[in-house]
Amino acid sequence: MTALAARLAPNWTTVAGALEGILEFLGAPLPRYAVMGLTAHAWHFHLGERDGIVALPSGPTDLDWDAMLRRYARTGYRWERFTAPATGRQEAIAWAAARLEKGLPLIGWDMRLHDFAVVYGIDRSGRAFLVDDRVSGQTGDVAPWDSWPSEAVGRIDLFAPVEPVEDDPAGAIVDSLADAVAFLHGSGANSGCTGLERWAEAFDSEIEIDRAGNAYTLQVLQAARLDGADYLGNLRDLLPQAAPEINEAIDTVRALVTTLAPLVTLFPFPAGGHGNISNPGLREAAAAALRRAAGHQRDLAIAIAGVHKAIESE
Repeated sequence: MTALAARLAPNWTTVAGALEGILEFLGAPLPRYAVMGLTAHAWHFHLGERDGIVALPSGPTDLDWDAMLRRYARTGYRWERFTAPATGRQEAIAWAAARLEKGLPLIGWDMRLHDFAVVYGIDRSGRAFLVDDRVSGQTGDVAPWDSWPSEAVGRIDLFAPVEPVEDDPAGAIVDSLADAVAFLHGSGANSGCTGLERWAEAFDSEIEIDRAGNAYTLQVLQAARLDGADYLGNLRDLLPQAAPEINEAIDTVRALVTTLAPLVTLFPFPAGGHGNISNPGLREAAAAALRRAAGHQRDLAIAIAGVHKAIESE
């Protein structure tokens, strides 16, 4: 049996927590805000929606899978990806085993949850991976091959570090800010600013809102933006010439987080606020807050575009 010491770092954005934990194991640690900022996870938002139900817990993990390798290389390591339908499980096991046995832990999707985990070991005799995820403290770390991937997902995705990449901190920062602007604006009806407005519209109507998913999405969103504020604060220290633009962006992030704070209290995770989700008055208040948050997010996209321009012009 192969078992490495890599573990999931605390983060509501679990894929970034897995990335951070693996970087620490590899001896190339970065603080959480740097991982979140460099990869642009600090600015991601997607509203999960299916079969007429809004704010499903799948929203925060609806990612641009193909872009992950490019964005993750900004953290100092080049990464590779294995992806296949469930029928490719045996090939995936061999791919994962080869890397684990070289001492390289993996980021794994849907190992036991519809979420991300650190795959840190393999037990061939037990026909299982060893994983660290959000439920490891309660259920242990064994992820049997026979139940992976889940029938509901039916897709295998694994990410492995390959080798350190040459440092280009200025390029990494500029690229991360360009991605931040794109993420904040969004690329579809349920992402970015439009996604926040869609969320508000759902609260303003009789559309069913998933109670637990709504609470979870709020937690992920607020925590990510707080990390984004810390990332911008660090950039201000590194790039004092762009301090005015960065200060404007930080102020806008804080306004956004302040707007979200009452909703996090109103719909706490994991209970979700029980009857609050169906109370007409509270739904109306939530819709108004989310519309304000969408406005702040638009302003934030403009502010970060200003930071990007100020840094590029140097």
